[in-house]
Amino acid sequence: MQAFAVLLGLAAAACLYLAAPNQVLFVTAGGEGRAPLPPRLLGWLGVLLTIASAWTMSVPEGWPVAIAATLVTLTCSLSLWPFIGTWAHHRRGLHRREGSAA
Repeated sequence: MQAFAVLLGLAAAACLYLAAPNQVLFVTAGGEGRAPLPPRLLGWLGVLLTIASAWTMSVPEGWPVAIAATLVTLTCSLSLWPFIGTWAHHRRGLHRREGSAA
């Protein structure tokens, strides 16, 4: 149950990251960041997933632990997704340079 709650928290953080205008995980051909779904929808989905994560963690552990675990999961995951986006954006740039050099 706890692992499922952490996965929900990770998905919530991904939705919140993708809702931001400066995300670089998904980009257009021009290099501009774009969300795969409307940002407002992703923001609300992130909030709902956060609530689901907290509730799922509260079943076996109780609410104090659930709130603490959700806050830790979200803050760590919200720090993780920009690194993944930057890494993906960097790899795209390397592939473009290799394709233009060939």
